[in-house]
Amino acid sequence: MKLVWLVVAILFGIGELLTTSLTLIWFSIGALVVLVLSSFISSIIFQVIIFAIISISLLVIVTKKIVKKDKNYKYETNLQGILSKRGVVREDILPYKTGIVIVNGEEWSAIAIDNEIIEKGTTVEVIRIEGVKLVVKSTTN
Repeated sequence: MKLVWLVVAILFGIGELLTTSLTLIWFSIGALVVLVLSSFISSIIFQVIIFAIISISLLVIVTKKIVKKDKNYKYETNLQGILSKRGVVREDILPYKTGIVIVNGEEWSAIAIDNEIIEKGTTVEVIRIEGVKLVVKSTTN
């Protein structure tokens, strides 16, 4: 029976390698635990029950911990990563009209925070994002 549990553990391990989520690894660990316990427990039914209890318990408990940790992690997306960055105006920003700003090598539509005129070549700082436009202020003021 030990060989069967070893094969089950290897199959779940291979299955885990083929997926992007941590789900099958817990069944592989459960099979390895039952592999060790099979020396002391001869009943196949008890082995299967222990395998199910260990595997499902690990899956539920560890997944909850990972999800809880993941909720506290602040992802920095491309948009969030651009806040407070500096850029250069490529096309003039006029009152109530958008211009173009280059930030981190990317072109963005931008408006001035106080609807001021910001001329081409001026260095600006990204204050916030409104829709698909950056709200910027001149750093020379």
